[in-house]
Amino acid sequence: MDTCTTLYKYTSIEDVDSRRIPVDAGAPFDRGDIILRSADNVDFHFHKLLLSLASSFFSNMFSLPQPDSLDDAADRTKDGLPIIPVTENSVILQKLLSFCSPVYDTDVPALENLDIVMSVLDAADKYDMKRVGIFIVRMITAPRFLEKEPMRVFAIACRYRSEAETLVAARYMLRFAVWEPAYVSELDFISGSDFQRLVKYHTNCGQAMTQLTRLWSTYPLPLLDCKFCRKKGVSRLSLKEYQDSVIETLRIRPSVESLLNPEWIDSMVRRAGSCIGCKERAPRALAEYAKELAFPVMAIILEIPLDIDFR
Repeated sequence: MDTCTTLYKYTSIEDVDSRRIPVDAGAPFDRGDIILRSADNVDFHFHKLLLSLASSFFSNMFSLPQPDSLDDAADRTKDGLPIIPVTENSVILQKLLSFCSPVYDTDVPALENLDIVMSVLDAADKYDMKRVGIFIVRMITAPRFLEKEPMRVFAIACRYRSEAETLVAARYMLRFAVWEPAYVSELDFISGSDFQRLVKYHTNCGQAMTQLTRLWSTYPLPLLDCKFCRKKGVSRLSLKEYQDSVIETLRIRPSVESLLNPEWIDSMVRRAGSCIGCKERAPRALAEYAKELAFPVMAIILEIPLDIDFR
């Protein structure tokens, strides 16, 4: 039997959840000409037209011969409206249907974490809601996702062949050594080639940091005239020692955030052998210096292609 027909033909409420009597979802899902019943027996009233526009799956379903409108068997209709059972729970179904609403562009449904993102994306993929899927993937580079789970963001964006979001995640992951991010289950849905391209991209960005050697004269170390030691503070640090440390640090983690890491700055201050007075100002001076280096570092990174085929 056709998948759409199988889903449309609902034989018994008990087949979904015999432990719970169906309840209405409430506004704004309290009107429409169809009812979608979630796996946990929550009924969502919605409009066939909106579902058809958002989903070719439902469009094809509604083109099939409809059940007899006079048949009001409790397990197939409710308030004279046909019931369509779905396997998604009410939390995921509510978010999915919200994305099918014509107002979601201005009133975006909340996606609290990447587990919910994946569940809604899976549902959108299942029901062939391409526009909804594209819109959701564009949301995953929000800081609350990217800063917490960049590898998951990369894998999700790559799986759905979203080039811009995949590149954003790949660049964010330059903050880590290539071996540091832990395995995430979303990697199972992309190819080994895609992951290898990520590793190669990271390596290429790190190797390209040697280009900074051409710019040292433009970015000299900051001077700190110290009234205590009467010396030049940070400038007491060997210029070559600092430059070599910068390039080595960026080779492993090719991101300006590596140079802003307090632990790394402290190590440079200790190497400078500054007195107490210098040590109070040196970290801030080195942080400001690192921010200036952000421009050439980012310029180098922007020249490195990720080289994943998104077709």
